[in-house]
Amino acid sequence: MHFNKSKFLSIAAVLASVPTTVMAQAGFCPEALRYGSVSISPSTVSPGQTFTVTANLTCAIQLDNTPTFLDYYIDATATHTVSGPILIARRTYDNSTSPPIDQFTATLPNWYYYTDATYTFVMDNSFARPGPTGESVITVGGTEAGITITGI
Repeated sequence: MHFNKSKFLSIAAVLASVPTTVMAQAGFCPEALRYGSVSISPSTVSPGQTFTVTANLTCAIQLDNTPTFLDYYIDATATHTVSGPILIARRTYDNSTSPPIDQFTATLPNWYYYTDATYTFVMDNSFARPGPTGESVITVGGTEAGITITGI
């Protein structure tokens, strides 16, 4: 069997672009992004260091989960008890923002971090939904990103 490397690479490039193109044209948002997505930069920080938080809310809005409030936390798991989540920011979402991005700079608080803990950066999206009588009720969904805390 003869293998044509250039033809294979050309076909692979076309196939790789199909999902992105189809998603963009159809406005497709996967269920995993129903509350938005969040990232931090840099993702490795030390207490007292600043970092940038970027929440992309495009899919949350397309899937009818437009934020009213956004809460950002650092949560931890460890082999021992750690304190509850650490609130980094609580923000009221401005629905007129275009594109629908919430971006800000935060400082990692000086707190009791543990070398054996695994940390996660969490964004909670609180959004209004009509109840059975049409009255709005705030419900919450969340998403997370990795964070590494050093210098502890």
